Amino acid sequence: MKRFWSMLIFVLLLVTVAQGAEQAEVPSLHYIIPAKAGGGFEHSSRTMSDSWSELLGNPIEFSFEPGMSGGIGFGKLMARPADGYTVLMTEISMHAMHINMGVVLDGWQNIGFIGNLITDPNVLLVNIDSPYKTLQDFIEAGKKAATPLKISTSQPESISTLAAKIFIKETGINAEVVAYRGGSESRAILAAKKADASIGPYFSASPMKDKIKALASFTQKKVYAGVWDIPTVNEVTGKDLPEIMSPYAVMVKKATATQSPERYQQLVKTFKAATQSAKTRAIADKTGMTPFIDYWSPEQCEAYVKNFQGLWNKYKGLMR
Repeated sequence: MKRFWSMLIFVLLLVTVAQGAEQAEVPSLHYIIPAKAGGGFEHSSRTMSDSWSELLGNPIEFSFEPGMSGGIGFGKLMARPADGYTVLMTEISMHAMHINMGVVLDGWQNIGFIGNLITDPNVLLVNIDSPYKTLQDFIEAGKKAATPLKISTSQPESISTLAAKIFIKETGINAEVVAYRGGSESRAILAAKKADASIGPYFSASPMKDKIKALASFTQKKVYAGVWDIPTVNEVTGKDLPEIMSPYAVMVKKATATQSPERYQQLVKTFKAATQSAKTRAIADKTGMTPFIDYWSPEQCEAYVKNFQGLWNKYKGLMR
């Protein structure tokens, strides 16, 4: 009998060890954020990361790799195997700007998409105490201004800088773009009344709604009215300015789709499900992100890149 119990304990120990080894072998999904912790990339990512981890069957390990306008993060992505266990979150139009302006080395030929999580429309912002109550007020003031009005933006190579230069060109106002070191600094300058206006993403700007306000959006359709109920720039001007958005997407090495096709399809399928899960929506409701969740398939992300390149080709002369 003693021998029986000894054998039973031995077998149970083997099973326990085997189960532990199996659990230890479950690899993490290495999730690169090419920015400092605490910003928009992390907040949007964590909105759906719990759901995605559960659906995918892998723990998610975040890695923050700021620097070189996202170039360090993309370098880390490119250095990893195309096995579907490393992804990167970034803003598509920002990366497109950096590729077009030679800020980063890895072009679209090396980058594939898992999907888009949120889309943040760009808006023209003014100080809450600004004399400009409408976009038309701002345009009229700009046309009469003896010295250029100052429009703050996030970076010299940012989509907000391109949007500002397109707006100035198409409206004919006397204004200049002043680029800072990120969207937070750009909006802080506006809040401090050191700029006449700013251009940046709606949701990213909304936490400062007590100090700044939006006058119009660079979109084809009216945007969410929960924070600011505003018209589109085209409605006010009667012009056909391009749509300027900030889509936040998850990317992989493009070779993943061919070298690890089953894993790639698993990433795509579970990511879509995670963006639409009840858990993700509950978290997004608490942060105010729900109206901006906007799932795009990999094909839709690629179509956006193609359309963006058309916009760039038309207006790239403004960025010289």
